[in-house]
Amino acid sequence: MLDDRLQAVADFVPLTSSVADIGTDHGYLAIELYKINNQRRVIAADLNAGPCQAARRTISEAGFSDSIEVRQGDGLAAIAPGEVDTVCIAGMGGKLEADILAARPLVMAQLKCVVLQPQNGVEYLRAWLYDHHWHIADESLAKVDGRLYQIIKAVQGQAEPLTEAELILGPSLIKKRPGLFAEHVQNDLNQLDKIRQGLLKGGADTRERLGRIEAVIKLLEGFL
Repeated sequence: MLDDRLQAVADFVPLTSSVADIGTDHGYLAIELYKINNQRRVIAADLNAGPCQAARRTISEAGFSDSIEVRQGDGLAAIAPGEVDTVCIAGMGGKLEADILAARPLVMAQLKCVVLQPQNGVEYLRAWLYDHHWHIADESLAKVDGRLYQIIKAVQGQAEPLTEAELILGPSLIKKRPGLFAEHVQNDLNQLDKIRQGLLKGGADTRERLGRIEAVIKLLEGFL
């Protein structure tokens, strides 16, 4: 059984899609995706041998060794263009997730959907998607062991650039205002306030950045 974070990722994968779980670790997400639709192709991939061995063991214990392929490879290099139409990447930094997507443009060109769960750098990842002719179709929040996670479902196609608030908080999350939304906003405000407190101790050279941080704080406070 998946925790709420990985379940939220699984929930965003289109039901009839073929899918690769990049950075699969123990293969739990890949197993759940196959259970949801045992007619689809599921590939579990990881950069390192250890997680691949762990995934093969978990998948074998679940009885799916003949159905879920485990591959060792660097990001999207583990799959060929057109092999799958959906990719999941969960549990990495937003910058790294964007770099993984950017590294294999031929694979990306054949994808219809990516489901991403960045640990940090979410603003960067959202901006990257819109800069590369993808846009956010849906988003959700999940809380596990006291930590809040953002999950992004993106699809191909050009869309209007995101506003600053949408880059930070998420366009779909702003529209839907799910139950964890206020906590999501407050988390961002807490991080910005820590930066602000540090800048207040600085000299004149920090004044411009301080003003910028305070403007963003005021912007986000409007969503509480």
